[in-house]
Amino acid sequence: MKKILPLVSIAIAGLVFLACNKQDILPTVSNPVIFSAVNKMSHAKDTLSSSGDTIWLTATGGIADTSGKYAISANLKTADSVNRSITTLWIRNVKPTFDTVNMAKTGLFRWMTTMALPIPAIPTKNKLTTTAVFSYGLPLSSQMGNLNSSDNKITYVK
Repeated sequence: MKKILPLVSIAIAGLVFLACNKQDILPTVSNPVIFSAVNKMSHAKDTLSSSGDTIWLTATGGIADTSGKYAISANLKTADSVNRSITTLWIRNVKPTFDTVNMAKTGLFRWMTTMALPIPAIPTKNKLTTTAVFSYGLPLSSQMGNLNSSDNKITYVK
């Protein structure tokens, strides 16, 4: 009996320890999507005049906030077929319009904007690639929201 009592008490102490040892393993925190830009933008036309022209870009995406407290910024760049940078344009505060298309599926308001990217005179038969990077965050803040790249559409100079 004297030998069994210590073994039983050790077993009970072990069970009490296991019962009290709770693991605090939390699930990974999902980063909710609060801003997105679609993968393709549309251009008004596929050719540019060699004497200088404007590419009109229409971009859409989704956003959780329409208060205007947060800004959508755009960084546009056009490069020719030999990777020379032709023109860049940074728009600090894109002026979008909002609607509720597909809000039941995504939980986000849809935003849409049209931007003008002026192109200087370029020799004919050049192939231009226009890219855009959109960001979302507080104006003048170094802490931006989700970054989304959009469009690599090719435009030809005639």
